[in-house]
Amino acid sequence: MKFLKWLFWILLVVAFIELFIWKLLPVLQRLEWQTTWDIWAILTAIGTIGATVTSLVLAFRAWAQERKSAARLISAWITDDHVAKPDGSAYERKVQLHIANESNEPAFNAMASVHVGREHTPLGPLAAPSPISVIPPRREHVYDISVPLLAHSGAWLPKASLTFQDPSGKTWLRDVDGSLRNVSGKKQKWSKPRNEPDERQIGDQDSFFNPLTTVLTFLAGLRDPETDNDNLKVLLAEQAPGWNDVDLAAVQADLEGFQPTSMVDYQAPRIARVKLSGDRSLEGRYVVGDGKHIELQKLKFVTLTLHPEKGWQIFGIGDAVPTDRIHFGGSLNEEIKPYGG
Repeated sequence: MKFLKWLFWILLVVAFIELFIWKLLPVLQRLEWQTTWDIWAILTAIGTIGATVTSLVLAFRAWAQERKSAARLISAWITDDHVAKPDGSAYERKVQLHIANESNEPAFNAMASVHVGREHTPLGPLAAPSPISVIPPRREHVYDISVPLLAHSGAWLPKASLTFQDPSGKTWLRDVDGSLRNVSGKKQKWSKPRNEPDERQIGDQDSFFNPLTTVLTFLAGLRDPETDNDNLKVLLAEQAPGWNDVDLAAVQADLEGFQPTSMVDYQAPRIARVKLSGDRSLEGRYVVGDGKHIELQKLKFVTLTLHPEKGWQIFGIGDAVPTDRIHFGGSLNEEIKPYGG
């Protein structure tokens, strides 16, 4: 659209010049205006210049469209369906994030974000990798985000946005409405401080099928001297090594000053990772803008696993635990029962 506007204004200026000379021509003839330049030659020259400029603008527009063509074939969307359970007892919600590259070139460093509700509240990538290092040509990735969305009972109308780089290094944003924008050179930044967190991002605070509920409950109990440590240990994953002999006082000291961020990363549908920021200046602030992402400098990770009936439990604190280092004891084959049935 910008090229069309430029083309319109160029043609308008050329037309005004020709109209001005055309109106001036009778006056010049009455004054017996003489010059080595022929007035018709001037008009022809102006028309030629206008045609040349128009051709250059159209050629540049075609070149820009060709550069954009690969990015235009990369998209992200969400399917939200209800399918019957194998035993026919009920329906269950199945939500999938799709990321497709229909071009003949790869895309790099893709960052997906799931948005819910009419306000398009961002929840982060959920069960998609962050980032996706490469999306090969003519390929579609599908990620099941049904389990992460259990933390948000009101998470309807899910949509997806996607930032990625093309082979030339340009960064693009595919927004939730499907529009495509070049965000190269733009950066995200921290908002001004706010008093209350966005509860739409935090999710259901009374459900232990929300990883943030488990982490917030654990931190609150850890920092409350009247809390019985045995009550806190029910929040720890039984299959995680070392919890039986853990010194919770030492854990409390190690986490002094750290607070959880509002978005949860899911390494896999039943593995969650909550970031704890140790930067007090960031409390009550959130990321705004498009483009290059902000990396926290002072952080720890709480890695959680999902118990089919008890909900999210803490597997490790400190460094992020790799997915293939987590043992589930066979519970991956068990049906998740967030509503007790």
